[in-house]
Amino acid sequence: MNKQKWIDYALSSGFESFEIYQSESSERTLSWYEGKMDTFVTSKVLGTSLRGVISGKTVNFATEDLSDSLMETVIASMKEQASAITSDDPGMMRKPEPFEPVQNSRTWHQPSAAQIRELLADIEQKILSYDERIFQATSMEWSEQTSGRTIVNSLGVDAEEKHTVQVLACGAAAKEGSEIKNDYCVKVVTDIETFDRDAYIKELCESVLNKLNASSIASGNYPVIIEHEAMTSLFTAFSGIFSGELIGKGISPLKDALDTQIFSGLITVIDDPRNTESVNPAAFDDEGCPTYRKTVVDHGVFRTILHSTASGARMNMESTGNGFKGSYTSAVGVRPMNCFVEPGDKTLDELCADMKEGLVITSLAGLHAGINFITTNFSLQCSGYLVKDGKRDRSVTLITIAGNFLDLMKHVTAVGNDADWSYKTIAVPSIAFESCAIAGE
Repeated sequence: MNKQKWIDYALSSGFESFEIYQSESSERTLSWYEGKMDTFVTSKVLGTSLRGVISGKTVNFATEDLSDSLMETVIASMKEQASAITSDDPGMMRKPEPFEPVQNSRTWHQPSAAQIRELLADIEQKILSYDERIFQATSMEWSEQTSGRTIVNSLGVDAEEKHTVQVLACGAAAKEGSEIKNDYCVKVVTDIETFDRDAYIKELCESVLNKLNASSIASGNYPVIIEHEAMTSLFTAFSGIFSGELIGKGISPLKDALDTQIFSGLITVIDDPRNTESVNPAAFDDEGCPTYRKTVVDHGVFRTILHSTASGARMNMESTGNGFKGSYTSAVGVRPMNCFVEPGDKTLDELCADMKEGLVITSLAGLHAGINFITTNFSLQCSGYLVKDGKRDRSVTLITIAGNFLDLMKHVTAVGNDADWSYKTIAVPSIAFESCAIAGE
């Protein structure tokens, strides 16, 4: 694709500004099942998104198949689309701004196919021999991906970034009597040679075995710790409350809450796209705006609204470098990037010891259907375990946790130190709460 040729032709066709965004990913995936390689797939995908401003209106076009021979047809189609746009939002494109490149802190050692097969075969055998109740390694997969993005526009933006990640994902199933439970474990692996297989296997197998013989508990209000995986899921589901796009439209419950206390003083939220602990640090957003670290919530006080260029302009504010696409096919929206709750200094075990009696929630289900974003009310199926005398007791299932997210986050008693970045762009540690409503027996 001759990018300059496309830009020049778009401008000569009446576009005031024009942008070419490309996302390229190459992937190698090897799966293993019952002692042999199940699949071995390599793929490479290049997606192109065009964005043009004409008569003050923004037009988007995306495809995986774009050659220079299609230039005149595509540009004409985009001009035609513009005539149907009724939005009054002004079309905006950024001028180039300096930024410092950023890379994650990991050094990747790409293994050979033989090394991957040996790893998966060894882990499968050790899973099956870990405990007689474990009867199947349900899934075994190694995946490597290198992804990059480039942004070029008619105003002079020319930015490029590339990152790599290697992931191991395995599952196991256990049976006791007629009861069957399963679970899986995903880990980022920088080097197969130094990866702690035994610790990984123990984490997966113990998680599966702990689900056996679980039962419900009586309905009531319990002191609760929401473990980091579940807490990250819950926080992610409500992370849109900080979006300037939704605040500007009056949809977010924080529309009038800037500089007011919204969470407990124990909670500080940071959005840092440049965080090198993440596998996906970003020096610029998907509009070419440089990113930076910002405090969204400072000891419970809402301090920063996240913005893209357009949402910032609607509220007479500047972009915070949070204009990101969900994929190359989607329009730019406001999204947190490498957002986290600042950790405390206690482990999960220490949080349990301090709680003495209560409930730890380890998994949540129904996040798409069980939350109301406007009110932040939620009602979610969950599972976990009881804590007695400060230590783990029996496993719990078939219960529901219900409440209001904003109210819940005002009643924090402690924040853990176990946030896990791994492959995520939002990370939250385990958090202890005064009390939560639990529906059970």
